[in-house]
Amino acid sequence: MNIDKNFFNNFINFLYIQSIEIIQQNLENSDEWIFKNYKIDEILKEFKDYKVKDKIERTLIILNGKITFKRRRYYKINPETGKEEYIFPLDKLLGIEKWQRVTNDVKRKILSFIGNKKTYQDILDTMESVKICIKTISNIMKNAKIDKEYYLNKTDKKIKVPHTLYIQIDGTYLKM
Repeated sequence: MNIDKNFFNNFINFLYIQSIEIIQQNLENSDEWIFKNYKIDEILKEFKDYKVKDKIERTLIILNGKITFKRRRYYKINPETGKEEYIFPLDKLLGIEKWQRVTNDVKRKILSFIGNKKTYQDILDTMESVKICIKTISNIMKNAKIDKEYYLNKTDKKIKVPHTLYIQIDGTYLKM
């Protein structure tokens, strides 16, 4: 009986490739569903005035690694400026920006290591399957918004800072 000594490594690589292919296929199927239903579906009513321009490849970094898939780009002519406005409905439904390469799941996972006092190298070693570099981790840490409201609504919420700061000490307020 001949047993492959790298059986488990080969099996893990096979599962990795399969999971990426499944996710890619689901994303492309979702884009196809949007294409078939964007004129009639209530959820997609904001895209009703748009027309399909072309299909463009997109690469995202997800928790399983890098994934490349094709999605449609839509456009409409702005009546005020006369210029074309482009939109990717699949990106909107996924909750990612057009410039974003790292998904929010990966960002959340990286930011969760802050409380554990992990170094960038520790994070990189822990998230080996994500295939990112230390500079990406550094940028995510630098640009992190700590406002919980931002991650729930994805809006920049401005906080009004009063001119006077009050500190409560034993039930009394001191003006500083």
